[in-house]
Amino acid sequence: MLTLKHFPNKIGVTLIEIIIVIAIIGILAVIGIPEISRFSADYRSRSAATDLVQNMRVARAMAIKENRTYLIVFDTVNQRYLIGFDGDDLNGDGTPEGDGDLTTVDSDTFGICKDNDNDRLPEGDVLANGIPGCVRVINLINYGNNIIFGYGTGTTPPQGPNGTVIPPMGVNFRGAPPSAEFDPDGSMDKLGSVYFQHTGRGFSYCVRISNISGNINMWKWGGDKDHSDLTMWNELR
Repeated sequence: MLTLKHFPNKIGVTLIEIIIVIAIIGILAVIGIPEISRFSADYRSRSAATDLVQNMRVARAMAIKENRTYLIVFDTVNQRYLIGFDGDDLNGDGTPEGDGDLTTVDSDTFGICKDNDNDRLPEGDVLANGIPGCVRVINLINYGNNIIFGYGTGTTPPQGPNGTVIPPMGVNFRGAPPSAEFDPDGSMDKLGSVYFQHTGRGFSYCVRISNISGNINMWKWGGDKDHSDLTMWNELR
């Protein structure tokens, strides 16, 4: 039968050792949790900007593929943006002139829409939260409660990329509502910028259409809530 004398070095831990381990874990938690929080805040604000870049590329590809103009409409009041084809026939001549937004059922759509009458056309379309079911909607709340357009309740940088003026609501595309426009020939009718921020930390990103040939750039502000005087922006793509 084995007894403790066979394992002279195998003894239990002392209370002091347990306290030391708990103290080390506590110190690591105090150091690590804020860094994890910072990383998460930066990641979510960057994801919102990156996804807009990808969605702009998708809208451009859809415009070319379907040979019709696509819009990304920015709804800064409801903190969301819409993607789709503006199919409103304002003159009743069978040609969709569009009304500048994407909120008309049975007309505004994204690609070939399988709507509620199951015929894969935007007929029998329905409204959901004021948006037709056949239009793509990206809500900023999906990135977290602190992600917003612009700086309404956050930290406003002194300037935008290359010394540009930052729009109060974070979007400076023309139109009411403001929108980016993607044409069938691959060009973009409007130049403009969209800013995202994590209001708690102040991390800020800018997505910009810089010329009509299709350049889309993304920038990150070098400052944050605790360094609000910095003017540097770093181009990421």
